[in-house]
Amino acid sequence: SASVYAAAPNVGLLDEQEIFKKYAKAVDLQAEVRKSEESAQASIGERVKVVEQLQTELLGVQKRGQDPMLSENGKKAVEAEFQQKSSTFQQRRAELQNFANEARGAIQQRVGEMNKQIFADARVHAEKVAKAKGLQLVIGKGQAFFADASLDITEEVLKEMNAAYKASAPAAPNAAPVAPAAPAAPAPAAGDKPAAK
Repeated sequence: SASVYAAAPNVGLLDEQEIFKKYAKAVDLQAEVRKSEESAQASIGERVKVVEQLQTELLGVQKRGQDPMLSENGKKAVEAEFQQKSSTFQQRRAELQNFANEARGAIQQRVGEMNKQIFADARVHAEKVAKAKGLQLVIGKGQAFFADASLDITEEVLKEMNAAYKASAPAAPNAAPVAPAAPAAPAPAAGDKPAAK
């Protein structure tokens, strides 16, 4: 058993959750995603109001159609109006659902891309720290049942990651301070127009 211990690799431990909490790039990207979510939620809210207004109008027309004093021509006119409003309501409701699905999909895609970037950065810098410390293996804290705190290289990796990010960050804010938020908003559904007031 002594030979097994002698051959054990030098291991480092990396806390992925800490990387997402303390890596400046992760924090910035998460803020962009939150802006995207808020923007999408505001757009969905506007569309919901339009659909609710159409539903109220539809119920009003339906109620008018039940008036016993309505003539045959009046009933036909109300029925035609009901059909037209019902069609518009169904179309807007479907557009709302499509928009919500597209927005959700776009945000999920951004989160996936963000996660890939963060893990790619963590891998590069963990490898750098591991080589400097003579480590042969770095595993995620989530995969370890137990590990001594002395094996944790998270803070060193974070230090490297944040230094590299700060070194590359000054170019972006000078170019366009609000540029990152613009692509975050999901595209409106095809054929969608702002509601008339």
